[in-house]
Amino acid sequence: MIADRVSADEGVRLASFFKEVINWPGFKHAGSTADYWNWKYLHRPYSNSIGYAMWLNEEVLSHASLVTSQLLVENNIITAGQMGDLYTHPDYRGKGLAEHLLSSVENQAILDDIKLIFAFPSEIGCMIISKRGYKELPIKFSQYRFITDPSVFFKKVNFGSIKGLAYKAMTAARAPGRKSIPNMVKEVADIPEDIGNMTREFEMNFELCHRHDYQYLQWRYANPTGGYFKILVATDNGTTVGIIVLRPYIAKGIHYMEIVDFMSDLNRPEIIRSLLGESIALAKKEGISEIQTWIPSDHPFVSSLIQAGFISRPLSAGERGFRMFCHSRHDHDIVSKLLENDSLKAHIMLGDTDWI
Repeated sequence: MIADRVSADEGVRLASFFKEVINWPGFKHAGSTADYWNWKYLHRPYSNSIGYAMWLNEEVLSHASLVTSQLLVENNIITAGQMGDLYTHPDYRGKGLAEHLLSSVENQAILDDIKLIFAFPSEIGCMIISKRGYKELPIKFSQYRFITDPSVFFKKVNFGSIKGLAYKAMTAARAPGRKSIPNMVKEVADIPEDIGNMTREFEMNFELCHRHDYQYLQWRYANPTGGYFKILVATDNGTTVGIIVLRPYIAKGIHYMEIVDFMSDLNRPEIIRSLLGESIALAKKEGISEIQTWIPSDHPFVSSLIQAGFISRPLSAGERGFRMFCHSRHDHDIVSKLLENDSLKAHIMLGDTDWI
């Protein structure tokens, strides 16, 4: 069996196959599965996607891919690639197909001058890529949540009535932490064209983050082919000063909302409070039971989340955690600097992954 580079036509076939066997991509979006494939692999800004697959009688046996993006490492823009959509047919697992395809993707990444490959793998994915020299970055991610209706939520837990009253008292005391400035924040359908000035200033506070320019953000969040998001933007005298991106979804009949991206002027806490306050108000208006977000535990926004009434959410047994791995067969100095930095300041959130 030979690893073949995936063409545009084969991508459509792969998308249909993935939809059938693993319900890919796993969340709601506009258009067909083929439309989503094209959005992800063909229409991404600055992207040169790399995909390899093995086929047998029109059926895909294994697949691995990478999409390129711009990362900021110590304020230097580099071309990086996010590994994803790693799949092997159950009947052919354990035969080294995934490893062979990963080698093909990595070799092509060298030819394409991709400096760094990163991934947010599942537990199985961790085992596969760890054997190939991928290392986990020293970023501890934590999940926080805000419960919009404690009376309903705490019915499901022991001593729920007592815990519910305590949570209500806590959130009432922290109401100033989510008080918004009138008319500062509004929901928009498109990303404001001046957003790049704010995001670039924000990104300079971190040693690792995705480059969030206008073109990328418009592609990522304003095109429903890639998923359904709500975009809240803060402005001051007509200038964009902050953004928060929300993703509503339903799981087991419960309505949730995730904060998937969040950027603001760190020197103006009133903007951060306004964005969080309006997000909570929107969630309550739409009947959301819980707001969640993944964020590095030492991120500057953590204190603002806590002041607004968010609490830490421990993972349940067997629940997938948020971990970032990286590797380079091209420039080992970049990876070494990241791995050796025990106090790595990162702005990485769910919107930077291929989970959503």
